[in-house]
Amino acid sequence: MKCYKSRWIITSTGEVLENMALVVDEGKFVDIIPNSDTSKFEEKIVKDLGNCVVTPGFVDLLSQFQYTDLGKIKPHGIKNKLKNAYRTFSKNYNFAGIKPESYSRKWADIICKYFVFDRNDKIKSFNDGLNAAVRAGATCIAQVSKEDKYFEILNKAPIKNYLFFEVFADSSDKSKKVFKALRSKVENYVFHKGENTHIGIMLHSISGVHKKLWELFSKYCRKHNMLIMTRFAESKDEMEWLEHGFSDIDILHKFMGFRKVSPYEKDIDPVTYLEKLKVLSNKVIAVNANYLSKDNINRLAQSDAKFVYQPKYSDEICSKKLDFETVIKNFGTNFGFSAQSFDGDYSLLKLAVENSNGLDILEIIKYLTVYPAKILRLDHLTGTIEVGKDADFNVFKLDVGEDYRALINKDIPYSTYSRGRKIVKRGDIRFDTH
Repeated sequence: MKCYKSRWIITSTGEVLENMALVVDEGKFVDIIPNSDTSKFEEKIVKDLGNCVVTPGFVDLLSQFQYTDLGKIKPHGIKNKLKNAYRTFSKNYNFAGIKPESYSRKWADIICKYFVFDRNDKIKSFNDGLNAAVRAGATCIAQVSKEDKYFEILNKAPIKNYLFFEVFADSSDKSKKVFKALRSKVENYVFHKGENTHIGIMLHSISGVHKKLWELFSKYCRKHNMLIMTRFAESKDEMEWLEHGFSDIDILHKFMGFRKVSPYEKDIDPVTYLEKLKVLSNKVIAVNANYLSKDNINRLAQSDAKFVYQPKYSDEICSKKLDFETVIKNFGTNFGFSAQSFDGDYSLLKLAVENSNGLDILEIIKYLTVYPAKILRLDHLTGTIEVGKDADFNVFKLDVGEDYRALINKDIPYSTYSRGRKIVKRGDIRFDTH
């Protein structure tokens, strides 16, 4: 048992507690008591956190940690150097005449840089991203990937995680093969996963997934009560593809080794596209929606789909993002933030403060904790500081004279706890996933 005395506690239940202590036993909050009552405990189990504010651990709704070290690792060895030369030549050939600011061209650049990583580079890049996110206070993340090696890392991590296996398909036959293979993989991983790990499906996008695969996984996920995530109307390239049946996205697919995918019906909006496939439900998590009209944003929200707001990624890659007022007006409490970008900064708190248009700090914390925890259906375990919940929390040090409102000027916590275990102290990671 441990007892943590604090000046302020933001519970994300609507309460702000002053001069209270958290009692933690076997990884859970078992009591919340006045600081003055801690005298009844043995001195060795009482930890005075001092002048600080405690929050629930943060939930990042979309990460791709494998890309963390892009541009930091140069090709090494003759094999990787040849791979880099070939991939670069192929990109320049395929994308000749395509502007550098094009969404498809930007993703081709990302793929080129990732392509030359060897296995050790990939694992290092992933661990660097995971560690950066945890340093920034994340005690729960939703990782998107199609590579098995990242499951093994996350399954050892001391934080809650959702691994969304990413799928593409360019034909009906390929859809059946992909579905069969991933279904087998998922069922194997569900059997072998640890208690912190959860499994979902990432259907990459409307333009990257054949109609048949949408149908197969939509039915499968409804039957097994699994979450589906998808990038949704995030780029101009995808919107043009949906309107005309072709766009620069076809060049990206060719560069990735896919045959051309055609929409099953042209000149319809993205919401209608998925409605006709009977996909949209409260188990769907839509990401970005940067190019949806106001009416279609409202329709998406009315479908009870949940939403991931990725302001940095949208600015960097998509050349457009939804304004915060539109997001909160339509999705209310059914959205959360993703800190994904390609600058290595995973500070969710800073991101939310900078992109929430002056929202009160107590509400901002809810969008980093309880609301995304509900979206991932983990709110029975985490997202709030309450008796019976897992002891996932962050400690932010305050200066003299500051109260909990000063949290709005902080970036990363002093320390982070997951299920009562200290996993970060003064920026130092205290766990190993190797």
